[in-house]
Amino acid sequence: MKFRKSRPDGTTAAITPPGELTLHRARSDAEFDVLRGHPEIWRLELDGRPLAELPDFGEPAYGVSFARRGAVGTFDGAELRVSARDHLLRSRRHVEFRSGGRTLRIVRRGLAGSRLLEDGRPVARTRSRAWDSAEPDPLRVVAMAVYTWAKLNFANTDPVLRFVHCTIGTVLNGF
Repeated sequence: MKFRKSRPDGTTAAITPPGELTLHRARSDAEFDVLRGHPEIWRLELDGRPLAELPDFGEPAYGVSFARRGAVGTFDGAELRVSARDHLLRSRRHVEFRSGGRTLRIVRRGLAGSRLLEDGRPVARTRSRAWDSAEPDPLRVVAMAVYTWAKLNFANTDPVLRFVHCTIGTVLNGF
């Protein structure tokens, strides 16, 4: 499954096995925060039927900061929690999706690859910037899509490399 880049109003992924996944993004009424950007409401639909909603989420540039403090929404009528954990050790960095008694965790493996784990066993992985999953169900598809569209992969990168990347970007942009 390949998820295209998200536009300011949303995007569509027509190639998911459960059906067409559509993301609708809208600005929230909450105030702008310098560290977290402007909050947004993310609504995901599967074949036109509401599937998930994250009412206090952030635009992709700030998605990691919203996930680090914990984003709460709904998935198919149940509570959905999205959280990110940062750490110097790669084995302790992850992005987690919890809903309906299920826990999905996305971890980094290798330099560019990510894996989706359910109950500690791998159920999907990235290959050439696309997700490869043997048995995709709606929660797994939502996890892969939100992870990709919100650019949550930055939560799984090495914090030292992230700092170097930001510093170089700042220097190149003239402070």
